[in-house]
Amino acid sequence: MKKRILIVSFVLAAIFLPDRPCRADGFGGFEMALKQDSIYTPGKIHLAMELTGRARMLDDYRFRVSVFTAGTLIRRHVVPASDKGPTVFELEFPEVSARTGGLCRCEWLIGGDFFESREIPFTLWPPIEPYPGESVRKKLVWTFDTSGVLQEIFDKLEVKTVDATFQLARDFGSPDIVFIGQDVDSNSVRRLTERLMSVEYKPIVIYLKQKQFPKETRLEIPVENNRPLNVKCDANSLLLNDLDVVDIMKLVENTVFVKTRKDTDVGKTIESYITEVVEDGQKNIYSYLCSLRQARQTTIYCQLPVTGRNDPRSVILLKNLLKYADHIIDSRENRTHPDSERSPL
Repeated sequence: MKKRILIVSFVLAAIFLPDRPCRADGFGGFEMALKQDSIYTPGKIHLAMELTGRARMLDDYRFRVSVFTAGTLIRRHVVPASDKGPTVFELEFPEVSARTGGLCRCEWLIGGDFFESREIPFTLWPPIEPYPGESVRKKLVWTFDTSGVLQEIFDKLEVKTVDATFQLARDFGSPDIVFIGQDVDSNSVRRLTERLMSVEYKPIVIYLKQKQFPKETRLEIPVENNRPLNVKCDANSLLLNDLDVVDIMKLVENTVFVKTRKDTDVGKTIESYITEVVEDGQKNIYSYLCSLRQARQTTIYCQLPVTGRNDPRSVILLKNLLKYADHIIDSRENRTHPDSERSPL
């Protein structure tokens, strides 16, 4: 089966998507914004509408809000506009059984007559479900996340983890999978990376979004022109299961890619699943999500947000990262190691 490769230009995507994750700005008299455009159910949408400086309160200004799910109108409500600040509209949704697309449409009425409109799409999701993989229960999963958010998400997924920010936890046993949390202190990351590289048994290490990486990783984050413009996605990758191209573009927005050279050491393989296409003579790889393999060591670098916001898409990505690491361990020829091979970290 041929790989499906999706290439999305942000210049073109901007025609179809708001220039911010949940905001629709116009050139006219009002703006509207959703507090969140990806929502667990039961849950609430929070829509704010506000007149701009181009609109003067000289008449009867109103906003007519229409909410659609699966193409069906479920609510229409008219609220008066205010020149004192945003006008807020909220709607509570019951639990849905499957991912459901929706749309908020706001019409600006002047004296009861239509003048201008804005639209923002949103997605409703079923409640968060436990991670389905039974095999992961037999593995030791470490989380090194000083914010504690990563541990909280794994608790909701009913995945047992060890909080490796405590030295006592690192003194006993050796992990199969290690998650390094988002934007962890660089010195802490460096020390943990050095220790993980020094042990004989090599766990799967997953770096979530970082501001910089230890020099041992040979990855850098370019400062200039580091923004999504021409993104290529490997749609067949296990890491992108249950995420469509719109989901991926939402996750890529406002993040940065890592840069690494293609001509790596012998026996080292780099594979990028979400790539920024940059013309540089094909000397480097620019990636938002990639894996690096060498001998028994597999490392995954994910620059997409996983714990930075309460977004169902981020939780799906975290599940995929765990499933991917779980699958690699299970597919190793000799995945059972004597205790003597595992030295405490």
